[in-house]
Amino acid sequence: MNINNLRSGLCSRYDFICELINSIEQQISRLPEGKLRIQKQAKKVYYFNVQDGSRGNGVLIRPEDKRLAKSLAQKTYLKKLLNVARYEQQHLKRFLDYYPKHTVEDVYYLQSKERQYLIKPIALSDDDYKEQWLNQPYKPKGFKEGLPVYLTNKGLRVRSKSEQIIAERLDINNIPYKYECPLVIGDVVFHPDFKILRMRDRKEIYYEHLGMMDDPDYARNNVFKLNTYALNGILPGDNLFTTMETRSAPLDTRILDRLIETQFK
Repeated sequence: MNINNLRSGLCSRYDFICELINSIEQQISRLPEGKLRIQKQAKKVYYFNVQDGSRGNGVLIRPEDKRLAKSLAQKTYLKKLLNVARYEQQHLKRFLDYYPKHTVEDVYYLQSKERQYLIKPIALSDDDYKEQWLNQPYKPKGFKEGLPVYLTNKGLRVRSKSEQIIAERLDINNIPYKYECPLVIGDVVFHPDFKILRMRDRKEIYYEHLGMMDDPDYARNNVFKLNTYALNGILPGDNLFTTMETRSAPLDTRILDRLIETQFK
């Protein structure tokens, strides 16, 4: 992970907290004076408005004036929220103030071009790491003659309309991937549909789309494959994700989009 992305994320969080504090303060200023006291007696609940600085139990809020009770309850919540937001703001600012101007990723790029040519960097920017990963050569699984041709917008040939949709969704979201990159487990070579580089932690993950789950032979073969993955450290929900479809239940792109947003970015 490029640590500068962390700084960018924390700056965004700091701006969000500052805006939240301003919004909370404005909301509190519009709420009535006092604070809410709640008393339970028998099976009834009574609400009281206790004025600031008062030592009394407060004035009973009549049932028909429940809006006042809600406003006072909201005020207490907002004050607690404000305290936590200010605490977070303080610590975010302190972190950003002491955050180094340059990080380990910057060291290589601060060298002259002449020196960069002689150096093999070990801490790359996200863009260079991604490019290096994508440029690693591999031999994908071939296509038999006579099979339908499905091409993505970038000209990549895939095996089905669903895989075309998946690949194009990954491209649109700038998710780096390799299609049917060989995976050797023991003496068996698998070709996972998509090998993905998740940039936020630079972790390689696999995505299999099981497109014919109503075919018994297909389903049986994929059970073997997924079990082999799991027994060799490629685990569902960790570094393996799947979608499925049948003839009557096609790929649900909502699930694909959820995976992209929560797991692949």
